[in-house]
Amino acid sequence: MNNTELYERLGIDKNASQDEIKKAYRKLSKKYHPDLNHEAGAEEKYKEVQEAYETLGDEQKRAMYDQYGATDGQPGGQGGFGGFGGFGGGNAQYGDFSDLGDIFSQMFGGGFQDPNRPRKGQDLQYRMNLTFEEAVFGKDATISYTRATNDGKQESKELKVTVPAGVENGQQMRLSGQGEAGFNGGPYGDLFVVFRVSPSKDDFEREGTTIYSRMPIDFTTATLGGEISVKTVHGDVKLKVPSGTATETNFRLRGKGAPHMRSGNNGDHIVTLYVDVPKKLNKEQKKALEAFNEAMTGEHKKGFFG
Repeated sequence: MNNTELYERLGIDKNASQDEIKKAYRKLSKKYHPDLNHEAGAEEKYKEVQEAYETLGDEQKRAMYDQYGATDGQPGGQGGFGGFGGFGGGNAQYGDFSDLGDIFSQMFGGGFQDPNRPRKGQDLQYRMNLTFEEAVFGKDATISYTRATNDGKQESKELKVTVPAGVENGQQMRLSGQGEAGFNGGPYGDLFVVFRVSPSKDDFEREGTTIYSRMPIDFTTATLGGEISVKTVHGDVKLKVPSGTATETNFRLRGKGAPHMRSGNNGDHIVTLYVDVPKKLNKEQKKALEAFNEAMTGEHKKGFFG
């Protein structure tokens, strides 16, 4: 193994930061995870990514790997001290003992960590698809996935999950101890449930706790005013339209939006009313509008039709 192979597995440069390493690992781990990718070779790729992150995600291991191409302090993973080039030179030429001292210091001093120490298991990701309404109101669900166990065999696991009301697209929920088994008796990793919210079938839009919609009204209602029924996620709501309402006017329906995840209080629903101009008119309708036009004078006439 050369000292760039693990970087190549994650698709990153050797000078990448620890944050860049973590981001690359999460992206590829999700891409090749057996629960999400059933293509041939995906599981093997997943294992390679896990192995690469096991080394590069640990700063001490990464330093050893960068210097020796392995994490056991031996160049290229080869055994024996001959690899250091100090003990095979003949009488009175035993190599540079100061260099050897630095190597031993790295292996058994300061930065060295016992390879048999308990270590936390790898975290996992699970993508949960939600409808627009499920994200607003929450739901109880049972998810199934596989994870590595302490004995090295994969297990199928079912888990009941309560999706909180008000969750948004891209948010994730952490379930402690539900990831893969630890190493050398270490604790299990965590499971991150990532939510993907589908667009609304009712053309609702959402920003945080505020829900938006658009609704047409006829010319008569816009001019004379009236009462209309507005559809919200909480059901139909009556709205009084004032006379003389201009097109593209916004109305706020308080408490009819999505709940705040912490407080539980609902946000608002903002509906935009626009005047729906008819494309076709019969003779009676045309006469009525012409009469209305004749009745309008001065600035009023100009304002409506000018």
